[in-house]
Amino acid sequence: MVFTFLDLVLFAGIVQGIFLITSLQFVSKKNKDANKVLMILIGISIIIFAREMLSYQLDPRVYWRTAILSESTIYMFGPLLYLYFKRLVFRDHAKSDLGFKHFIPSFLMFGYFLWTLSFSTKEYMDVLGAEGLLISYFITEITGVLSLAFYSYLSFKILFQIKNTAHATIYTQKIARYIQYILIGISLITICWAIGIFYVYGLQNFNSMLSYRLIWICIAVFLFIVGYFSFTQPEIVRLPTEKKPLTRNRLTDEEIACIQEKLKVLVAEEQIYMHSDLSLKILAKRLDTTANNLSWFLNSVHEKTFYEYINAFRVKAFLQKIEAGEHKRQTLLSIAMDAGFNSKSTFNKTFKSLMNDTPSSYIQKMHS
Repeated sequence: MVFTFLDLVLFAGIVQGIFLITSLQFVSKKNKDANKVLMILIGISIIIFAREMLSYQLDPRVYWRTAILSESTIYMFGPLLYLYFKRLVFRDHAKSDLGFKHFIPSFLMFGYFLWTLSFSTKEYMDVLGAEGLLISYFITEITGVLSLAFYSYLSFKILFQIKNTAHATIYTQKIARYIQYILIGISLITICWAIGIFYVYGLQNFNSMLSYRLIWICIAVFLFIVGYFSFTQPEIVRLPTEKKPLTRNRLTDEEIACIQEKLKVLVAEEQIYMHSDLSLKILAKRLDTTANNLSWFLNSVHEKTFYEYINAFRVKAFLQKIEAGEHKRQTLLSIAMDAGFNSKSTFNKTFKSLMNDTPSSYIQKMHS
């Protein structure tokens, strides 16, 4: 039994897939429901890799049966990827589940596999014939690409729903970018697959680079990449911390109005946010209230933590300085410090979360 370089690559992919499935189970505060689906997808990819690695090693009488069995999974990628996105986005079980009907094509393909077990290799070839085999492969591929395209469309609808929500958070913004990158990759693979079908079955070019095997190896590799980033980017696979319900009667309406008015003066007139040493305790003292009351006020009225509230004004001040051309005379870090930030890392992280871009890239786009 001789193994080629491609076999070694596929074997490495199998090992990597097993590692990802194992690792995802130990991510703290993980999104268990979504990750279960992702692990199933990676598991199917491992099966595809194993089948391809053994394609030239197995007896042809055995291989064609395993090929049909593994091909029943091609109708599972679209629904499972769509289900993965739903479980990343929605907490409601009614919205994050997928009905049995979405997996009917896979079960029909599995039923077809069971039907082939009643034939020997020669009998199967005689029953279908050369033309019948070609038609069966065409039906499998065309329905497979249509399945991927349909579920990509449904997934894009989820993406648009996230982007158009009126109450977007940092977490939902990251999820939206993550889903967008995955869908772009899957869409490109689907388009290449459709082109490959046209070349093979339309133009009878059976040596086309965009072959059925290559497409599914690409999908498997792509899913391994998704699994890798899901493991290395904890904000994707972990759920955001649930905030404790706020007690609305901690402050009276008069006290809330008083703090609001004083805070408006401190922000608009004194620009207190430009003090880099500003803390919740210092601001509470200036407002003649306690730190707990101020924290409750910011969370309840402005739906922000102290640093989210203050840093938003600092980013706004930074942008005003950029519009005034100060970046032509000073470094971006010195401008950020003037706006109230006390470290480069805090500034970059805050700016990226609010503006969805890096400071230098944003400025470059603004002036282009």
